[in-house]
Amino acid sequence: MFAISRSLTPPSGFAEHETTACSWWLRDGQGAALLKALEVIKAGRADCLQGGRGIIQRVPFDAQGPAIVRRYQRGGLVRHFVRDRYWDRPPRPLVELCTAVIARERGVPTVEVLGAGVEWRSFGLYRGTLITREAQGFLNWREWLQTNPPVEERQAVTEKILQTINTMHESGISHADLNLTNILVRNDSDHYEVLIIDFDRARIFPTPLSSSHRKRNLARLRRSITKFDTEE
Repeated sequence: MFAISRSLTPPSGFAEHETTACSWWLRDGQGAALLKALEVIKAGRADCLQGGRGIIQRVPFDAQGPAIVRRYQRGGLVRHFVRDRYWDRPPRPLVELCTAVIARERGVPTVEVLGAGVEWRSFGLYRGTLITREAQGFLNWREWLQTNPPVEERQAVTEKILQTINTMHESGISHADLNLTNILVRNDSDHYEVLIIDFDRARIFPTPLSSSHRKRNLARLRRSITKFDTEE
């Protein structure tokens, strides 16, 4: 596995921007536009979206479409004590940014990450943010299943998803939270597209994943599917 240095720097194509009490790592040539998009959030003019943990907002960005801004939020018992504060070094948003860029470079279909940032708080804690392009026209797998597609479509999409997961595993990426909501699906004229998102805490290996790592990833996905089936 690649070691993550505490002095991690942004990947090629990204630059660091310092603002008052904040550090941002933004895609080259788009820093000003991204900082402007963040001002939309500060002004309370962004669209809030439903998602997993944390605040997810859609903001206008460029001719290719909106950007999605996700604020990190803790889960588990620790959320009752520190909520959205983190202390990891290097900061988790920067690590996820680097991981997502590597995943895309290795051929894993995922959304384009535009930037990441931290808002420094007292005692060395921070709040984290990740900015990506919106995956327009996509539903997460859970939402797609809730549309009650025909059996043939369910089988075709499942096969496409398994192929995509295999691509990720062959590329040496071990996803930390592979579940129905972190797999996006779009039906485009009988052609199904699949994206895998949320590379927070993912692990990067220089070679294809071992059988044990693949089984752990798929076991997490099976639990998510089982939970969905019992709720139906």
